[in-house]
Amino acid sequence: MAVSPRKVAVVVNANARAVTDRVIRLVSSVVPPDNLFVSSSIEQSRAIVRRIIEARYDAVLTGGGDGTLVQFVSTAADLLGNRPGAWDEMPAIGVLKLGTGNSLAGLLGAGEPTEEGLTSDYWKARYTAGTREMRFIEVEGRIAPFTGVGLDARILNNYNLIKDRSRDTAFEKHVTGPLGYAVAIGGMTIPQVVVRKLPIVTAVNEGAPAWRVGPDGRRVGPMILRGETLYRGPAIIASVSRLDGFGYHFRLFPFAYVRDDRMHFRVSSIGVFEVLSSLHLIWRGEYFSEGINDFMVERISLHAEEPMPFQIGGDGAGFRSYVQFGLGRFPLRLLDFQTAPAGLPVGPAAANGRRASAALSWS
Repeated sequence: MAVSPRKVAVVVNANARAVTDRVIRLVSSVVPPDNLFVSSSIEQSRAIVRRIIEARYDAVLTGGGDGTLVQFVSTAADLLGNRPGAWDEMPAIGVLKLGTGNSLAGLLGAGEPTEEGLTSDYWKARYTAGTREMRFIEVEGRIAPFTGVGLDARILNNYNLIKDRSRDTAFEKHVTGPLGYAVAIGGMTIPQVVVRKLPIVTAVNEGAPAWRVGPDGRRVGPMILRGETLYRGPAIIASVSRLDGFGYHFRLFPFAYVRDDRMHFRVSSIGVFEVLSSLHLIWRGEYFSEGINDFMVERISLHAEEPMPFQIGGDGAGFRSYVQFGLGRFPLRLLDFQTAPAGLPVGPAAANGRRASAALSWS
């Protein structure tokens, strides 16, 4: 059966921590030059996004971590605007595993950043990758898979700092992944927060009815209507997500896939020593206590009595004492390298006798 290939662009963020000259040369050896775009500034990135939209690419693969995806999608949405049918011009989005934050790349089954892995991903994007729809989060004019204030922002910022400080040293390979997160949590984040009093935060429902969920993901208590308070109290973290975690199986948001029309909002007041003693369970998304409050929400506002560390899609964004989070109005089409239309092969890897992994379960 003849297959009409997708027209696929690859956008690489030259400023991403993991995107070195070697990585750019590697990508250049896989992707035709007309379809490869390397960005090194905000202005250049915006021009690239405009060019890709005007050229009517069917799909885009971003390389440089979750932040690069956020930058591309947010810029594209801004350029497309609100005119009728504009969102139909948004290309399908895929993610290459070329950054320090690769939560979405892992979820969608991207290969390793080797010539074989990149070749396979590019081939699948053109011919066989399936698509899944997911609504991301709108925050301060940007579109991101997760965002929030507090401990997660501190952890992500400290992890990136460790990566920066160890770059081109003998320690670099040892602080990538779970060990790097462990050092960021135990060696930096915990000492930063152990002597600080937790700020008081107030979360208010600003959208459709919300509800609290228990450890089994089922509703607990009455529905919470627009204008009503979801939570008021001390908070070490107050974040929303459409993904279950940050990659490396760090499942901080175990209910992110419960509903397509809601985000998982987690606000927690647990102490530092409880975090440390239960870190392995928190990592797996299996720890619950009276100090952890989980909600399914569509749109909320968050007020803090003092500025808290803030992150959007894994990138530090300063501090905030007030922020609004809302579920995106339109879904993104995501390229899933682990699925393929019925009857089609799964890519070059099939020639080596390997099977595609099982399709993801999306609620």
